[in-house]
Amino acid sequence: MVLIIPAIELRNGQCRRCVQGPAGTEEYYTQFQRHPERMAQLLRQENARSLHVVDLDGLESGIPSEENARAIERIVDAVDIPIEYFSVFRTADECERWLQRGVYRLVISELVVTHPEAARRLVDRYTPSRIVLGVRARTRLVSVGGEMLRDVDLALRAKALGLRRVIYSDIEWEGTYMGPDFEVITRFAQDVQMSITIAGGIDSPQELWRCNTLRSVGVDSVIVGRALAENRFPCQHIWRLVESQLEKKSGGWQKKS
Repeated sequence: MVLIIPAIELRNGQCRRCVQGPAGTEEYYTQFQRHPERMAQLLRQENARSLHVVDLDGLESGIPSEENARAIERIVDAVDIPIEYFSVFRTADECERWLQRGVYRLVISELVVTHPEAARRLVDRYTPSRIVLGVRARTRLVSVGGEMLRDVDLALRAKALGLRRVIYSDIEWEGTYMGPDFEVITRFAQDVQMSITIAGGIDSPQELWRCNTLRSVGVDSVIVGRALAENRFPCQHIWRLVESQLEKKSGGWQKKS
């Protein structure tokens, strides 16, 4: 089965989305939105094997967010699982600081285009397991580093530098329930021959099973954000019920801020 990686999307130092719990637990779950490190701990308790953290402000503005940077430092300190960070990394020095700070994996894109040799050195030093390519396409085109490239061309540039994994999303289906375009992903995977993580658009167990059918072309993991926050998977209803009962019994949700 493909690995499911929960996403924490950061905006202004907080989680973009709030977990939806049973009626009467709104205050309890709101704390996780305000404190991303607590959200990370909750996801870890729910058996997350890794976390994908996104600096939304940075990706949208082209400038890394200081508030989100502080939030991810707290996340790294709060959990014992690998953290994957997707932000704007303009220099190799920025990347090295995060890797030395405790982030396990960085998702880069701009560096591949603007400073390819720096990207190559990072991969050589930290291995392809820790430096991966992020592709955020719109109808298979990617705007990155001042260029407009086909998704395949960007991936092949990265592959030539030693990168071996692509985290693939399309802005049209990020954060929606349109579902990934499996035909596009299949063609992309066949063209680039790299390990593929699908990000966004997945909202049901049926779509997870469909992702699993793409293992033969290199798809081995998926990143899920909104669907987890909205409890779209059956096991989550049990988690939420148990969490809320335990917290109400202890009175914990009333004390936390």
